[in-house]
Amino acid sequence: MNNPIPDSLSNTPTAVSQLIQIDRAISELRRGRPLPILCADKNRLIASVETVDPAVIAQFQEHDEGLAYILITGQRAKYLGFDAKEHETIYRLVPSNGMPIEQIRAITDPVWGIGTKQSPRHYLSNWKLADCDDIDSLSIRLAKHAELLPALLVAHSVNHNQVDEWSIAVDDIAGGIVQQSRSLRVVSEVQVPLEDVETARIIAFRPNDGGVEHLAIVVGEPDLSQPVLVRLHSECFTGDLLGSLRCDCGPQLRGAIAHMAQSGGGILLYLAQEGRGIGLINKLRAYQLQDDGLDTVDANLALGFEEDERSYLPAAQMLQLLHVARVRVMTNNPRKVSALESLGISVTERVAHVIPANPYNKGYLFTKGTRGGHLFAAINNAEQSSD
Repeated sequence: MNNPIPDSLSNTPTAVSQLIQIDRAISELRRGRPLPILCADKNRLIASVETVDPAVIAQFQEHDEGLAYILITGQRAKYLGFDAKEHETIYRLVPSNGMPIEQIRAITDPVWGIGTKQSPRHYLSNWKLADCDDIDSLSIRLAKHAELLPALLVAHSVNHNQVDEWSIAVDDIAGGIVQQSRSLRVVSEVQVPLEDVETARIIAFRPNDGGVEHLAIVVGEPDLSQPVLVRLHSECFTGDLLGSLRCDCGPQLRGAIAHMAQSGGGILLYLAQEGRGIGLINKLRAYQLQDDGLDTVDANLALGFEEDERSYLPAAQMLQLLHVARVRVMTNNPRKVSALESLGISVTERVAHVIPANPYNKGYLFTKGTRGGHLFAAINNAEQSSD
């Protein structure tokens, strides 16, 4: 089989250095420190809009003769009312008269003004939309990797003596992001009897950057010489752990394990991709927007994310490390099938995974079926679930 899964992570000094650099860059952004980026032409300074305060804004306006700007995604720009391309596009928002922090908050914080009659569009007369460059796009990728809102404050023409001692080169950002997603290794395996199946094993996979682990729950003793029943399940703190009724994740998780136990075995891949890859905090923000009237898809777009930010490369690598060559995928989401096939995994069958709806998640399931392409019966009244 021609497997396009990338080779294992190189242990060269460059690769290791890039992982260290990208890990620190994410940490700097999350704790609110401006991050200097060394570029071939003009060095830049970026900061997450979630963490900026008037002192940080003043620091940015010292550069570029006050011509600092904000980066937002096309989805967020479209939601604000700009004539923008909605997907896979980044824009600069350039102020014409200063950068008051209340305007930055209103424009970039999707839950700003919820429950009031205030609209962020009230502030847009001071801002103009402009195209971005590749480094802007890379900076937004970094913000997403940090599970922050995809919105950044940026300044150019930053001198070395004007920034902190530590900085990151733009090539290390690009290389570090690639290295982060390239390789997993098994770090632990243990027998764990479960409520629905006593013969179960949990195998932990850690990415070579030392990041959050993915888990495989091996139910029974699946026959690896035959197509293995597999489910890709993205972690859901609210549904899996708390039993939230807003989604169908908890019943899907336990239902899949029970079905595998009754069917002679299978493998559930528990992927550390909360909220379709946007992180728990941003998922909770999306819930706020849904409470204010948006559906699941529009809430993610209003936050500035794609409808689904997940990557299935970790799942493909986990299957490879488990020596699983062919799979029957338990899902109602055709995109999962296509994603695995694109990564060289042979999918012999899609197995439907039907879970009854409840009064709290009918709208959510209806949106998944009508806008997300999920395949399940009774879509007109959303009485069935997808994944």
